[in-house]
Amino acid sequence: TYQIIAPLHILLLLAVTSAAGHGVKNVGISTPGPAAAQCLEYEPKVVSLSGVIVRETHPGRPNYESIANGDEPETIWVLKLKKAICVTASDDINVDVDNEKEIQLVLEGEQYKRYRRLLGQRVTVSGKLFHSHTGHHHKTLLLKTNEIRRWPGP
Repeated sequence: TYQIIAPLHILLLLAVTSAAGHGVKNVGISTPGPAAAQCLEYEPKVVSLSGVIVRETHPGRPNYESIANGDEPETIWVLKLKKAICVTASDDINVDVDNEKEIQLVLEGEQYKRYRRLLGQRVTVSGKLFHSHTGHHHKTLLLKTNEIRRWPGP
């Protein structure tokens, strides 16, 4: 049996014939799927994503259901992406995610002050992705933010 691993942009067709000319035998072609080649990785990998930062308010403690019914408001920063991303699973918490266009930013108190002027702006954010796992996580994906830079373009 032969196994060929090919980059996505190359399609290989392999025909293996026996010396006696008896036709094709034991052919195996293995290519990573399109999602695998384009998907990002969870922490500890550092990723950079570009989009617009917006502020959103969601219900918090005690029930995480309704501010009008008494839950505390939780204000978060969200990076809205122009193009959806996918992330490849790394464990039972950081599972496969596909077609996500909103990332909740996880910032230290000082970072909110430093980057406040970038709200509503197009930016590039670097950090480590992780999957939501508490009531304070209001988006599927979160990014432990290292740095935010204004997008250099118009």
